[in-house]
Amino acid sequence: MRAGYLSKRDSLRFLERLKGLSWASEITRKRIKNIFQIAGENFKIYSVEGYILAEIGEMIFPTLHEEYNRELLEKLPALIVDMGAVPHIARGADVMRPGVREFRGRFGGGDLIVIRDERNFKTISVSRALMSLEECIAMEKGKVAENIHHVGDRIWKLVLDSKHLLKPG
Repeated sequence: MRAGYLSKRDSLRFLERLKGLSWASEITRKRIKNIFQIAGENFKIYSVEGYILAEIGEMIFPTLHEEYNRELLEKLPALIVDMGAVPHIARGADVMRPGVREFRGRFGGGDLIVIRDERNFKTISVSRALMSLEECIAMEKGKVAENIHHVGDRIWKLVLDSKHLLKPG
């Protein structure tokens, strides 16, 4: 595992990538001085102006830590799932249509969405929609979203263990 600040060139490249993401508009409006990165085996974590983002492959997303990312997570469309689905999704299971109680916001296939529980509306997963909102609504059974980051996974734990490194600025 490596940790350190990105070079000015790498920071500019990263910020350019963020500009294409609607949920990241709050970040890209700011004048960014330093971006701190922790590189794991197959993922990276970034601290950008107090926000904590993760990257797997070419996909960048806010981590589930609401103390850093509440406003970013609220910008993403959401699936509200029943409490019976929560423990499965929190252990990394994909989201199945029968467990979805409500859809909030519009999304297409491949878009980032958050999964929230129906009781407290806590975010338990960042997922990738496998189809559009309309297709999900029309379904009665089957997989609707792929879980990419959930409570208790390696990214979640690394952020908790690295709080002293991930302070803003």
